[in-house]
Amino acid sequence: MASITGFEPAGGGPEGVGGERLGCGDAALAVLRRRLAAEELAADVKADSGVADRAAARALADAEAAIDALFAAGVDPADSRDAVIWIEELERLGRRVDAARSALVERIGSKVLHTADGHGSAKIMVRHVARLTEAEALARAKTARLARDVPKVTAAWQAGEVSTCAVRALGRVDANPRIAAALRQRDEEFLADAQKMSAKAFGHKVHRWARLIDEDGPQPPNERNHSKRDARLVQNPWDLSWDLTGFFASAQGAEMREILDRYVDAEFKADWEAAVARLGDDALARGGISKEDLDRTDAQRRADALVRVFRDAAASPDGAIPPGWVHNIHWSAQAYEEMLAAMDHDRAPRFDPDTFMCRTEDGHDVDPTEAAANSLLNKVRRVIVNASGVVIDLGRARRFTGSARTAATAGHTHCVWPGCHAPASRCEIDHLHEHGKGGPTTQANSAPLCGKHNRWKQKGFRVQRTPTGSWHTTRPDGSQLE
Repeated sequence: MASITGFEPAGGGPEGVGGERLGCGDAALAVLRRRLAAEELAADVKADSGVADRAAARALADAEAAIDALFAAGVDPADSRDAVIWIEELERLGRRVDAARSALVERIGSKVLHTADGHGSAKIMVRHVARLTEAEALARAKTARLARDVPKVTAAWQAGEVSTCAVRALGRVDANPRIAAALRQRDEEFLADAQKMSAKAFGHKVHRWARLIDEDGPQPPNERNHSKRDARLVQNPWDLSWDLTGFFASAQGAEMREILDRYVDAEFKADWEAAVARLGDDALARGGISKEDLDRTDAQRRADALVRVFRDAAASPDGAIPPGWVHNIHWSAQAYEEMLAAMDHDRAPRFDPDTFMCRTEDGHDVDPTEAAANSLLNKVRRVIVNASGVVIDLGRARRFTGSARTAATAGHTHCVWPGCHAPASRCEIDHLHEHGKGGPTTQANSAPLCGKHNRWKQKGFRVQRTPTGSWHTTRPDGSQLE
């Protein structure tokens, strides 16, 4: 009878594992090990994704098992605080997976693996196999290039420390060969910004920087956009509906947007007042008015607001300006001075990306050439702010109106409550230190808060501004709302 090793000392050896005849000593052990390794490999292949590299295959299988365990445990936060932790942890994992997918695109391209099936590029291969949109495939290809060229950003992304949105914003810039080198020289600064800024704010900063630094770019955007302006109102013959589309230059579009926002706000107030009158005490008993209580959806109010704009225009004399309307353009002092110098010397302006600001009070960037021309024609009012965002100390007026309101919103494009993007033009200007307790009506003691979040102060929440200009919102228990 064979021993535990499959070796029989005397006579012709019996068959060992898998039917192979075993010799003596080391030969028998070698055969056994090969057979056991083969069985282990077969088990691995059965359990893993089929990726050729065994270590990578096992890692993918473990990741899949971990996700299965996560769903089995249940994605069910216990309370608001726990929900925040859930968001942060899952987002971090998602970022790391996104970084891995970007690395995959880069490796497919560098090893030219896409050509075996006739694909023209790694992007096309990934788009086809993963059933992606063209936009998504292109975004992955651009982040793959960035991940290869900017290792510090890549490392932070792989660690889950920066969002995929931020990396994609940088990827779009890195795809421009005229400014890619300049981007790599500022990678640490952009990385720090990506870790602390919202995706929207970071994207605006990166794109503004890219626009200003690309001196050798194509036709100036203000000229190009002005020449391409278009608007169409076309009827659908099938159901007799109408489709409104348009393309407008920077200043023209910004002015239209802010006018429309004010009309939309008026439509919302009308719906709100109607709901209060209809529901009365019943609404208060339920905790207040909700969106479901309003007569119209956001989309319907926008459409009705646009119709009102047309009707008011038809009822007004040609060229009439809506009463009380003032279009404010906020400039940084450095940018405005450079614009004036360029106009005086009949040259193109050379703006510093770090100090440049030319936007509406709601944060819509405006082409500086258009803004300067309109200001000279008295179509807009310019608001010049210094590096700290300060316009002027306005004394102790009781309410923030007129110039006081303009100054209070100069450094803010939206509600300062974390996560809220209500435009500043539709916010209430709040005293951080209550006026009744001695708080001055000054820019330093003011902040734009939407109506909802201004009322949340009554629940014990506090909004504070640090000496450095940053904002902190604290819960009633003193913890910070991120």
